[in-house]
Amino acid sequence: MSTHPGFDKICVVVLLLTLVLTVLFMNGERLGIEVIIDEDAENHSGSVYFTANDMDGEWDSSSANVITLEGSSARISGKGAYFYDGNLVISNAGKYVLSGQLEDGCIVVDAHRSSKVWLLLDGVEVSNDDDSCFRVEQAEKVFVTLAEGSENRLASGEDASAEALAGKRGGAVFARDDLTINGSGSLAISGGYKHGIDANDDVVFAGGSISITAARDAVHVKESLRIRETDLTVEAEDDGLVVKNVDGYLYIESGSLNLTAEDDAVYTTGKVTVAGGDLTISAGDDAIHSDAEIAVEGGTVFVGECYEGMEAPVIRIAGGETVIYPKDDGLNANGITEKPFIAISGGSLTVINRAARDADGLDSNGDILISGGTVRVSIVDGGTNNALDCGSESGGVCEITGGSVIACGGSGMTEKISASSTQCSVFCYLDESAAAGTAVRLQDRDGNTLAEWEVPCSFSSVVISCPEMTLGETYLLTIGENTEEVTLEEVAMSVGNTQRMMFGGMGWPGGGPGFGERQKLPLDGEKP
Repeated sequence: MSTHPGFDKICVVVLLLTLVLTVLFMNGERLGIEVIIDEDAENHSGSVYFTANDMDGEWDSSSANVITLEGSSARISGKGAYFYDGNLVISNAGKYVLSGQLEDGCIVVDAHRSSKVWLLLDGVEVSNDDDSCFRVEQAEKVFVTLAEGSENRLASGEDASAEALAGKRGGAVFARDDLTINGSGSLAISGGYKHGIDANDDVVFAGGSISITAARDAVHVKESLRIRETDLTVEAEDDGLVVKNVDGYLYIESGSLNLTAEDDAVYTTGKVTVAGGDLTISAGDDAIHSDAEIAVEGGTVFVGECYEGMEAPVIRIAGGETVIYPKDDGLNANGITEKPFIAISGGSLTVINRAARDADGLDSNGDILISGGTVRVSIVDGGTNNALDCGSESGGVCEITGGSVIACGGSGMTEKISASSTQCSVFCYLDESAAAGTAVRLQDRDGNTLAEWEVPCSFSSVVISCPEMTLGETYLLTIGENTEEVTLEEVAMSVGNTQRMMFGGMGWPGGGPGFGERQKLPLDGEKP
């Protein structure tokens, strides 16, 4: 057996290079070597919601391939794309500028699984009678940029071909891999036979004006849907925005969203986070539904019509401004496997229900925890309509430790504020129902107003609490024309006709004077 005379030297050199590379790999950052991280890669596990490429709606298109759609064909300048069987196929990574019209065809991205593809739509109109009109079959990530001032349209017909059904393509836009839409132009998507956008992975809206109409869901995503700086309008005959994976989520950072859906406007199996933006919602069922958690941290949420406003095992309101007009519960914290709760720590929440029957303003199968923010609840008096309803029968509490609260509703099945509260509150029961528009006001003995609200709906019970209330002090509570002097003898104080209230369906023994039966006091707090 013979060995090359330089073999030993080659082995030594390879070993030394291996050791050097290992040291550089393990200590590169300390040695000043910049580490390149591909945040758009499928295997990237960072917590970035939007990458630099997601937010770049003005990338340089000077060297891009140029494609002009011409009805049933296309003019292609450059490499990486071809026209076949009525479809434009993008087969290579790179940048492409598209314009023109394609009839009964599809733009298909089918590149290597590590490819990144940029498409600039500059006046594109594509229709397909029985299939998707834009498809991502394979790529690392596809960026669709809407050119400034451009109007673009993608529309699928009301039927689905056998080929579309076999390929499980359920939308006018269908994506098996990550898809980002950005830019400053407009895009109208019409899903005639099922969804507007149907995606197996992540979808990002990072710019532009996007309108989606669909026979089923407007956007149906498996992994995540992330939205920023986008003017989004949705009209869906089923759900509006849907994220289906148990670990999937919806994250809204900014933008303007107008969501109309015959079922849920938002439905996710994972978490929903509203960090900012302006949401206007009209829904046939829930405005926002999550099987896990809903968190409102900023922005505005206005729900003009819905059955229930927000439904999830955990609902957190920490910021922003939320206004809900429900037919049933405003917030509903449900849950079977874990103890659900509603936690309000900041922002403002207003729930107004003028036509409820057996409904609650805030309804939790577990706890209601109010530690900050401004809470206003008005649910029409009658039946078992309650402003606040916690799961007291299963150990739940309604606890106030901060914030400003005025909650008005019925008194048939109302819950008592928990003695574990650290901020004082008054729970007042009326002999007769107060009419809609009746003002509720709390003042200190000097006549300074601490909290007030002109309550939109009729009511027979009031919860009022604010940080200025102190144990042992006396306050003036005014409801309509009646003023009552209330001395806080306990943290959770109850006044009025307690015979009207029931806890967990049990009658309350004893009773007390009806509200307004004691002598009316002047607003300056001095006894006559």
